[in-house]
Amino acid sequence: MSTGPPSPASQRRRQCAAAVAAAAAACLAPLVVFLAVLVLAPSLIPRLLLRPHHVVPYVTSAELRLLSFDTAASALAYNLSTVLRFDGPPGLYARRYTGIKAAPFYAGQELGAAVALPEFTQRRGGSGGGGATLPVAWAGVQRVTPGGRGARAVAAALARERAQGLISVKVAVRAAQDGEESDFACVLSFPVPRKRDGSGRGAAPGVFDGGSCADAVRGEF
Repeated sequence: MSTGPPSPASQRRRQCAAAVAAAAAACLAPLVVFLAVLVLAPSLIPRLLLRPHHVVPYVTSAELRLLSFDTAASALAYNLSTVLRFDGPPGLYARRYTGIKAAPFYAGQELGAAVALPEFTQRRGGSGGGGATLPVAWAGVQRVTPGGRGARAVAAALARERAQGLISVKVAVRAAQDGEESDFACVLSFPVPRKRDGSGRGAAPGVFDGGSCADAVRGEF
């Protein structure tokens, strides 16, 4: 069996084959790119050009029925309900919302645990982009470490805001939109709940008429 160098004819044949393969690849590459763009463009163009980075929720309505601080017990009593709305531009694409949670805060103090809200898909077309309205409520008593900075901040904030006639509660919201997590802060300003009559029974809730939330820094959940 010969192990000598290839003949000039064999080398020329190999060079010709390599040149033909390179030319074929150069000709086919634009065609492959064109076909890929043709197939992917209908789904990529709306996502890359038409959709916002994410949809910011807003509060359609909210009620504050109770917010009081018992200094002796160092406990914050609360009763809050709100309705969140996620909307987007209609008719462009479907977006999946997962891991939706909401939690209220007052003067830096969390009022109970975060509540998990139903997942949903924002369908193509339809009024409001196929978004979802998500009601959520919190009620209970939150213990605050007595004598600490948190208790002093809550007592001072509540005294000041009651005197001003408006109480501000923040609702923190987290949602993953198509797998990308975002945090939002919804600041709600309520008139101070008032007693309905002189009997002392019940109180007219403070009502928030709605407004947009804003992007927030991670770390409140």
